[in-house]
Amino acid sequence: MYDAITIADDILKLAKAKGKTLTPMQLMKLTYIAHGWALAILKRDLFRNRIEAWQYGPVIPDLYHATKSYGGKSIPFSAVGDPDTPSTDPETRSFLQDVFEKYGHMDGITLSYLTHQSGTPWDQVYVPNVRRIEIPDELIKKHYSELLLARQEAA
Repeated sequence: MYDAITIADDILKLAKAKGKTLTPMQLMKLTYIAHGWALAILKRDLFRNRIEAWQYGPVIPDLYHATKSYGGKSIPFSAVGDPDTPSTDPETRSFLQDVFEKYGHMDGITLSYLTHQSGTPWDQVYVPNVRRIEIPDELIKKHYSELLLARQEAA
C-alpha cells in the first residue's frame, strides 16, 4: 500500500507523458477514483490516507494540502518528475494507466460530478457544514464493486 501522494505523483507522471497538465481538482478526483477501482478490481487499498466528505466531494486531506498552492491552475510540468521513473510497482502503474486512459481526459467539474452523484459514498456520508467526516473504504469498495458488476452485466 502506498501513500496518496505517491499515487498522485504517478498519475501526474502519466499525464506529463501524454503532454497533459492536471489541476489539483482533477488530480484529487483521479486519485480517489483510482482508489475506488483498486478496491473493487485489485481487492486492495491503493493508499492508507484518510478520505473525507467535503462540500465539493471526496477529498484526501494530505493530497489537498500538498497541492492547494496551485489553486485552480494546472500543476506545472516542472513540478512533476520524470514520467519514465514510476513511483509504484509495475502492476500498480499499469492499473493507474488504465484509470488514466478512462478518466484522464475529463475536466475537474466532470470528475467531480462523477463523485457527487446520488448514492455515491460521498453522498451517503456528507452532512452540510460538518467537517472531517470520513468516507469509509467499505462504502467506496461497495460502490465501485457495484459499478464493476453493472459494467460486466452490460458487456
